[in-house]
Amino acid sequence: MTPSARLARLPSTLRLRRLGTALLLAHVGAAALPPARADVFQMPEGIRSLETVEVGDPGNPPDDTGWGAVPYRYRIGAYEVTTAQYLEFLNAKAKTDLYGLRSNNTMESGGCGILRQGEAGRFAYLAPPETWNLPVNHVSFWDACRFCNWLHNGQGDGDTEEGAYSLRGYAGLDGRPVRRNAHAKWFLPNEDEWYKAAYYDPQKPGGAGYWDYPTRSDRRPDRDAASPNGANWYDGSYLDPRRAVTRSGELAALDPEVGRYLTEAGAFAEARSGWGTWDQAGNVAEWTEGLDAPFLRYFWGGSCATADAGRNERVRNRDFSSQTEDSILGFRVAAAASDAPLPTRRAAEATPPPAAAVDPQVPRRPWRDPQSGNPYFPLAWFTWGSDEADLDAMAAEGVNTVLFVESPTDVEEGDAQLERNLAAMRAYLDHAQRRGIKVMIQCGWYRAFRDGDVAYQQRVRRYVEAVRDHPGLLGYQIYDEPEYKAGGGLREEDQRYLAQFVDALTKTRAAIRESDGNPRRTVQVVFNLVPLSSWIDYLPAIDAFQIDRYPCDSSQAYFGHRGDWGPLMMAWSIAHGAAALHDHPRLHNPAPCMQGVGSSHTEAGQRSLWRNPLYEETRYMAYSSLTAGGWGVFHWIRNASCPEIRLNVSRLYNELRLLMPALEQSFERPPFTVEHNGQGITRDFLADRVADLTTLALEDESHYYLIVTDNSRTFENVSLRLNLPDAADLRPREALVLHEDWSREMIHDPQTGQWVIGDHKMCFGDVNVWVIPKTAP
Repeated sequence: MTPSARLARLPSTLRLRRLGTALLLAHVGAAALPPARADVFQMPEGIRSLETVEVGDPGNPPDDTGWGAVPYRYRIGAYEVTTAQYLEFLNAKAKTDLYGLRSNNTMESGGCGILRQGEAGRFAYLAPPETWNLPVNHVSFWDACRFCNWLHNGQGDGDTEEGAYSLRGYAGLDGRPVRRNAHAKWFLPNEDEWYKAAYYDPQKPGGAGYWDYPTRSDRRPDRDAASPNGANWYDGSYLDPRRAVTRSGELAALDPEVGRYLTEAGAFAEARSGWGTWDQAGNVAEWTEGLDAPFLRYFWGGSCATADAGRNERVRNRDFSSQTEDSILGFRVAAAASDAPLPTRRAAEATPPPAAAVDPQVPRRPWRDPQSGNPYFPLAWFTWGSDEADLDAMAAEGVNTVLFVESPTDVEEGDAQLERNLAAMRAYLDHAQRRGIKVMIQCGWYRAFRDGDVAYQQRVRRYVEAVRDHPGLLGYQIYDEPEYKAGGGLREEDQRYLAQFVDALTKTRAAIRESDGNPRRTVQVVFNLVPLSSWIDYLPAIDAFQIDRYPCDSSQAYFGHRGDWGPLMMAWSIAHGAAALHDHPRLHNPAPCMQGVGSSHTEAGQRSLWRNPLYEETRYMAYSSLTAGGWGVFHWIRNASCPEIRLNVSRLYNELRLLMPALEQSFERPPFTVEHNGQGITRDFLADRVADLTTLALEDESHYYLIVTDNSRTFENVSLRLNLPDAADLRPREALVLHEDWSREMIHDPQTGQWVIGDHKMCFGDVNVWVIPKTAP
């Protein structure tokens, strides 16, 4: 809807005594907007001012949740930041909007209804008057930080890039590089500050302590605007603000397309926290400084679309990063008390996690050959429309596994089509078996169980029963990227749909298990980005998973513009996936699924996602995934691949085939440990999982192998110290680097009992596969 059309929809009669004549004329009339005021605390009569309350009782103990202890006095917003207040900010600092302070489309159609007029350099912002006292929404974490910097610097033309936070133009996914500065005057509350303001009450009957809800109550709030325990939350349906009483006692005359689920700041006038804050139990979930490193942000508080009603629990965030703009996300500000010590961070927030290599205790549960039970290392392609000639070509390229997508596994169209598809799949499995290739079949069978289609479910069981004994069948993939299909939003409807989707996959797996009792035929899915999604919800429904990642796509170039982001993300995702095996004993180690290893490949006529060449980056992705706890390698998608991509995949797979006996023999129980002098973590955005150098120790009958990947930077003098417990021959020997023309002498150190490979240089993306004879020549 255009700005003029939107303005035409505004109510013809506007309440001048509530809204303030100056703002009314500026936002609804044709005249230009007035310049920014010097003090946003002083809004026109009837428009909510940016008020703060002091939170005292410094040094209070934490709640039994572990949250809420704050050793200093501070101030916090009595209300969520409103649309009118954010308009002041936009009109002062977003005339060109370099940093996307106004969400281009969502603000106009969402609750706050903010419109933009004019050309870049002369942008002006306005909104329907009935939204001015609503909390602003569709703001990212960075938008909120820039608002705080603006307050810190005195508003007006105050800087947005320095102050409480040193942003310097940054607006990426990762939040780790940005932390509150020690001199901050205005800032977003951290989790303890938010929690204390919401739940701690020094006047609580029986003694100072914590309430369960931010309305001075241990009872779930209602939704009555006159109640001392009321809030705007989701109780099976949205609260209709058009029928909710505002603080002024009037009915809000809201456009049905704007702000229909939000209530005005402080509308629940009697329901406040022990410190005098409003709406922490509802309206919009609020940004805090809390960070689930390296991407996910912690929100607190209830919202109009969630059913928790502001209970004293973290809002579970599955995939909202610092960039996310959503209609139920807003914020309130906090500030330093004038005569109190400046706030400090928790120890956990003040410094990155300590440097460490990949957890040596990560479970090692490789995939298994369904017939022999031995570890099975897949070198695989995803493919549509494969045939016997394609299988012949794959076998020649070193492939041992194929994931056959969709068509021959379709059982949705009735019995006749089922029989045709079964005949095609059996013939395909026969030829794959002759070529030494295992087949994993991908299917959309979950739909039968999601929709309760009994006939469809029976056809699924018939299909599985018809192929379950074929020696060429590796397993079943029941869906591709389910976390994208079901999402991971905060809204109650999103959560319900996600639960239904997970339930459908769980029932599908159970039906497959009933029809195919071989536990080594795994039921799997493909995830896109672990853990930036709802992936963890699906782990109880599957046996294994792959992680799908582009080596270098166009949206991920802001880390140095050198293609490192995609490859590092694979290692980071694999490390998170491998860590999940601790909590899910049925899971096998995750496999990387890599996209694009050639020149200028495009999908469906879209612009190129990959640059040329990519062989080295893809090789790095495969090996760094192995050192981080992955198993096997997949590529996507064969049918859309150019000859150069296939050549590069074949080159990588034939190299990995040389290591396959050692991988299958010793991946579960590494034969030795290794120490090195590159143990620190310098890439902060991956500090929670992936160290600078990661290693994987292997052996076969005649050799030790050590895979070393450089995930960070240039090291001029890497040295390696191997602990070989069974090495009886102590003579020096030459350690070769696989497929490279250099080596180092490996010498036994009698003082430590270790074997030393001396100084050598490694750069980011380097992979050294050391081949070490067990006995000296």
